[in-house]
Amino acid sequence: MVGNQNPFRVPEGYFDGLTEQVMRSLPERRQRAKSVWMRPVFYVAASVCALLICGAAYLFLSGVGQQDSLQAQVPAMQESSDVSFDEAADYMMLDNQDIYACLAGF
Repeated sequence: MVGNQNPFRVPEGYFDGLTEQVMRSLPERRQRAKSVWMRPVFYVAASVCALLICGAAYLFLSGVGQQDSLQAQVPAMQESSDVSFDEAADYMMLDNQDIYACLAGF
């Protein structure tokens, strides 16, 4: 390329009809039919999700009170386990003579 001259040439009137020619060569767009039955399906799905969220929130919020009652039960359970541990320790401290005496009925 020398200077400001463009070496490429286009025939006269080439771009005048180019848009119409390209549009004619494209396939026609088909309009998709709007599905009427999909809208109720989305409504049902949204309502099921809303019910699940509400149910989960209810269970979560009602579970907070249960944790308080469980925490109140823990000391009572620990006390009973301490008693059973003491009983087991007393039982295991029996020596052979005590076992023979129990078996003999003394």
